[in-house]
Amino acid sequence: MAYGIVLLIFVWQILSFFYDEMILPSPKVTLITLFSILSNFDVWQHVYLTVFCIIMALIFGTLFGITLGILASFSSWVNALIKPVKDLLIAIPPVALVILAIIWFGEGTLFTTIIVSALVFPLIYESTVNAIKAVDQDLIEMANVFQINARTRLLDIYLPSIIFYILANFLLAAGLAVRMMILAEILGATKGIGHLISMAQKYLITQDIFAWLIILITIILAFEGGLVYIIKKYLLRWQTQE
Repeated sequence: MAYGIVLLIFVWQILSFFYDEMILPSPKVTLITLFSILSNFDVWQHVYLTVFCIIMALIFGTLFGITLGILASFSSWVNALIKPVKDLLIAIPPVALVILAIIWFGEGTLFTTIIVSALVFPLIYESTVNAIKAVDQDLIEMANVFQINARTRLLDIYLPSIIFYILANFLLAAGLAVRMMILAEILGATKGIGHLISMAQKYLITQDIFAWLIILITIILAFEGGLVYIIKKYLLRWQTQE
């Protein structure tokens, strides 16, 4: 991986010799701009806001996905009600959904959190439904024989299966949440990283855009390769102990 990064930077540097800085800033210029951005306290407020909204969108999307997935697994009418909504959210291009949300909810933090939660929801919902379907029928029959109450069934039979199934899609949802939050902020927010990228694009400050791309890559790696990995490792250990 390190060799690939070095090669990428080398090619980037070579190409920067043939293009104007407004089109393709060099790695050196981008790095200087990156340090300049990170040294600005006001910028960190935008970063904190974006990261907070991503976390909230993941929490809400996951909670709604698991809750409605459980209800849909045990109620045919709930499944009939939710499935078309889930399919619609998957089928609509994210950009179109963002534009519609701007029209419906206006610009701002609430709008971006809602739209990203809506995009996370189908992944978690589908995983939850599949997880409950995959539960060993022998365990269910045993629970029926011993008249195990609903709370115990949920925590000891269904929850371990749900956690196992949603882990992979949660990793995907985390990366999707970062990307879609930035897109939503670019198109319809007055604060956040996406808003700053939009401003840089408006005034053709290309080195700022490249610097923000590096910051975004770092944030995505933090979610997918850092925090989410730790959660996955912890939950798998908990499941094994169970």
